[in-house]
Amino acid sequence: MRPLTSPPFDALAFDPRWLEGYDLLWFDLHGQPGLEWWLGDGGVVALTAKQVRGVDLGGALVFAVNCHLADAGSPMLDALLAAGAGYVIGGEGINWGGQRLLFGAGLLGLRLRQLVERGTGPLLALAWAKRWVTLSLAANRVLGRGDMVEAARDTLGFRAYYRQT
Repeated sequence: MRPLTSPPFDALAFDPRWLEGYDLLWFDLHGQPGLEWWLGDGGVVALTAKQVRGVDLGGALVFAVNCHLADAGSPMLDALLAAGAGYVIGGEGINWGGQRLLFGAGLLGLRLRQLVERGTGPLLALAWAKRWVTLSLAANRVLGRGDMVEAARDTLGFRAYYRQT
């Protein structure tokens, strides 16, 4: 499937049922603390917690580069879990993923996706993907890329969340 982007899609034009039927969903939108929606580029509301709660994610693995996904009391994290996500992987606070060059959260997500596609379970895939990011952190230290070092360090705080029964 081709990626959906915001814009041109926004919460009004987006059909939440488009999220159903996938094993893996990847979000790279903009989150703010405590908000019940994610923003696309230019500040347009891309997706709301209400929309997410109205779909059946059927146990899908969700990976989110989005900032503030895993903050305490995150409405978007709660909505993903309520919609039936098997695991939601994300981080607290500001997260960096890169736009033209993947680093930090984007690099973690890429490696996670590759491992899951090869049959690795989500939790083990996350652990191995973090090891890969750790290697990139060391390489960027040697190369003097301070911004990428900080992004990688932040990404190592990503965790897997699941609905406790």
